[in-house]
Formats: sequence, C-alpha cells, structure tokens
Amino acid sequence: MIAFDFNWSEPLNLVLILFLILLGAAQIWLLLRSSGEDISKQKLGIKIVLNLLLWLIVAGFVLQPVFRSTVLSGKVMVAGKDVPSSEIKRIQDSLHIREVYSESNLKGKSFDTLTLVGQDFSPSFFSNLSQKITNSVVINRIPYFSENQIQSISWNGIIRKGQIQRITGSVNSADTQWVKLKFGNQTLDSAKLQKGSQNFALSFPVFTERRTKVDLYVGDDHHEIIQFFARPLPPLTFQVILDNPDFESRNLATWLANRGNSVEISTNLSKDIRSKLTLNKTGTPDIIITDPKNASNAQVKKALSTGKSILFINLTNGSSDIATINGALGTRFQVKKLSNEEALPVIGELTKLPFDFGKSNAYATVSKYPVAVEKTTGKVAVSLLNETFPTLLNGDSISYGNIWTSVIAAIHPAYQSNLEVISPLYKGFKAELQFNNLVNNPSSMRVGTDTLQLKYSAINKQSASATYIPSASSWSTLSDDSELNVTDSLDFNDYYKNEVVDHFVKSRLNLQSELNDVVKLSDNNAQHLNESRIADWIWFLIFVLCFSALWLEPKFN
Repeated sequence: MIAFDFNWSEPLNLVLILFLILLGAAQIWLLLRSSGEDISKQKLGIKIVLNLLLWLIVAGFVLQPVFRSTVLSGKVMVAGKDVPSSEIKRIQDSLHIREVYSESNLKGKSFDTLTLVGQDFSPSFFSNLSQKITNSVVINRIPYFSENQIQSISWNGIIRKGQIQRITGSVNSADTQWVKLKFGNQTLDSAKLQKGSQNFALSFPVFTERRTKVDLYVGDDHHEIIQFFARPLPPLTFQVILDNPDFESRNLATWLANRGNSVEISTNLSKDIRSKLTLNKTGTPDIIITDPKNASNAQVKKALSTGKSILFINLTNGSSDIATINGALGTRFQVKKLSNEEALPVIGELTKLPFDFGKSNAYATVSKYPVAVEKTTGKVAVSLLNETFPTLLNGDSISYGNIWTSVIAAIHPAYQSNLEVISPLYKGFKAELQFNNLVNNPSSMRVGTDTLQLKYSAINKQSASATYIPSASSWSTLSDDSELNVTDSLDFNDYYKNEVVDHFVKSRLNLQSELNDVVKLSDNNAQHLNESRIADWIWFLIFVLCFSALWLEPKFN
C-alpha cells in the first residue's frame, strides 16, 4: 500500500499542489509551442515523456510516498551513541535480533519488541518514541558502561554533623585499583576494586556543617563531586562515671567538651564521697560513659530506663565484662575469643581486646570499629577498643575524631525534625522525602518555592513522607533552614543518562500495567503497519539521471 507523507490540510501545501499542476501544464505547452514542423512525432514524444518524468519526480519528492505493509518487524534494537559497533554486533547475535536502527532511521518502523542498548540518546528521542509506538510494544533495555564509568551511586542528601555518611555504588573497573573519597588532600575512605563491574561502599563521619562537597576518585582520576547538606549537631550532655579516671576517659571528656558538649566527670574518692568535675554547663545527661563495674549502678539503670544511652569503655576481659553488662541491663551481647594475644590491630596503631562480637540480630556493630550497639528502652553500646588517646598524642587528631564521632553518632538520641533523602536528585525526577520526629506535626513542608503535602504513617504519627519533583537544578531551602541539592545533569552524567532511560522504560511498564485491558482490546483491532521510505540519496540519484537524460536528448538530434 502506498501513502504520502504530506499534510493536505495546510493552505500553503495546497498552493504548492496547484503550482505543481500549473508546472506540468506549462511544460507540455512550452514543448508543443517550441516544436517546429520538421521535428518528428517520435522525438516529440521522447521530449514529452522525459519532461513528464521530471515533473513526476518533482511531485514525488514533494509528496514523499510511503510504502506500507501489514507485516511486523518483530524484534528491533536501537543503540545509543555511546555503544561501540563490536558491542552492538555481540548483543544483536546473542538476542537473535535482525534489525538494528539508529534514532533517526527508526521512524516509520513497526515492531512488537524494542531493545534499547546503552544510554546516550538525544533529549527528544523518548518523547518522540512515546508518540509513535502503540501501548502493546514491549520495551527492554541493556545498559552499557565503558571502563571506569560510575554505573550507580547514592548517598544521604541531608545529614547531621557527626553522623556517618555512606556512599554506595557500582563501577566498571578497568583494572585492579582503588576508589576513594577525598576532602581536599585528605582521603576520607577507600575501597579496593578488582577488574570488571562491581559494587563499592565508602563511609566517613561528617565533620562539616551546611553545604559540603567531597570528591570521588576511581584510581587516580577525579570522577565526580558528591554534594550534601550537613545540619549542625545539637550539643549533648555527657556524664562520665568511673572509679579511677584515667588518660583515656579524661582525653575523651576534653574532646567532647571542646565540641560544645557538656561533660561531667564523676569519681569515687572513698565510700559515699564522690568528686565531680564539670566541663561546660551541664544538666540531665543524654549519654553516660562508664565501665562494666558500674553496670549495676542505680544512676546507669535509671538513665537507661528513661531512654538515655550508655557507653561502656575500658573493658579488660571480654567474656566476663560482657556477662556483667548482660546480667545487669538485660542486653544480649555475644563475644568470641580470637587469640591469646593481649591485643589485636584495628586501624593503624589502634588496637582492641582479642575478642570480636558474634553475629546477632539483637544488636548492630559500628562500621570499622569493634563497637556494638543494642537498642532497648535506650541504647547500650560496648567498645572492645583499647586506649585511643595515644592516637591523639601522636598528632593524628583526625583519626581520633573519626573514632569517637562514629561511636557517638551510633548512640545519639533521636533527633527532632529529622529528614532523609537519597541523592543524587535530578530535575524532573521524582524523589521521596522521609521525615521523622517533626515538631507540631505540620501538614506541609516548603522546599524552595514548592509546598509539599506530608503523608503521615498510620503506624507512627511522628513519621511522614512527601513526593518531590524538582523543577530546577540548584540548592533549595527547606522550612527548617536545611538545604536540598538538585544535581545538574553534568554531574554523574553517564549515571544521569542511565536514569533517563530507566525512567522511560519504567514509565512504559506502569502505563501498560494500568491500561492492561485497554491494551488487549486495542491490540485485537489494531493493524500494525511497517513503513518504508525512499532514502535521500536515492532521490538525489533519480534527479541526476533525469536531468542527464534531458541534457543528452538534444545531442542525438
């Protein structure tokens, strides 16, 4: 079946058709008028045929004929500009796909299954594709990432100072190398990569406030900038209860006080006589730091029963000390002996008791450090670390800070107005914001110029969520003076393009699921047409041949 790609409803197009008719009539009239009586009817006929042929070619070029058939192409594949031809051929052979098209020459083709390979497609490709394919077409995709490209990445977009920022992702590593997080020249964390596609996880305690940037490196190459907002950490009140304060507890108390916290050191001088040393103004303790001997202390038990946190340090015998803590507070910590050595290495010069915590769902461990935390009415934490103050005395204040920042973050009481959002966020992509412990349970939340309606959990009235679709790539201020970063598409550009393709494919699947009955009905009545067009180079060749024939014809007179 032949049709024409021509808009007959446009007035200018109708004028063009009239011009074509007049052009054909003028050609014939001019030929008949210029022909003398001496010209034979055969030559005159050839002239008329050639001119009519030229007119038909011009008319065909204007009307653009389309040859349609009702035969489906079945499986077809469209590859992005980032996929090499060797990879296209390999995928084509493995999936037994006969037809492979580019974005431009897919127009007019009909198929029942479309496979998208790679992610480097033009911005208009998906919108045009949505308008031209039926709801029944199945769309699959195969991502393609070249070596050392980030395939996926995520982190917490808003976090508090002192909490642990965790960055997880995957990369196609070209060789055995390291993936690193750096703040300036300082390496915050690193992980070893083997050759091939694999996952990685990096973490570090947040030591900044407000807008923060850290750099992600794969090998020696700087890849991307990870941006997040660090909310200030509200000061806490600590109480240190020890029979014999030592360098470890005094250095820890000083370090906590220097960060704006209130610290009270309580010491037994003799029976019924206690000494108190206060650093900054104190009140009711949020966290008590003590040793296993004081696990049965009435003050410790009372604090735990009211939801406060207890941190046990200065353990000397792993098995007996853990049994004392479990017996006094009803916790379920388990340890196993690893060696007969007095101490085992942890990181650098840092050591621990020759024990390790057993695996259990009753408690969680702090990443990188032998510290376990069990949540009861409050939180109970136990540290198997030996003395940490030598790290500070050796001038490595950063490592010392990382140790205790990680531990304190794990036992910190619940924050007010806590917000969690997974980054990166992109313009036009839906994101879920999670709120906890909101003050006064507001019904909405401002994000930049947008107002988000909060949906509260039926189980926990202090927990709410909101859907946010950013309209611009920038930092947006929230109602509580936090900020949310919407990343520009140039950041993690390959990952962004991958998300665009994923978003399109998932949207198609959701649409097909919602319109399942309609799709079945329309598919039964639909007539699938496969369209073929005359290529531009063929039009050029036809014009050249026709003009050549018109030029040569008088030479043979």
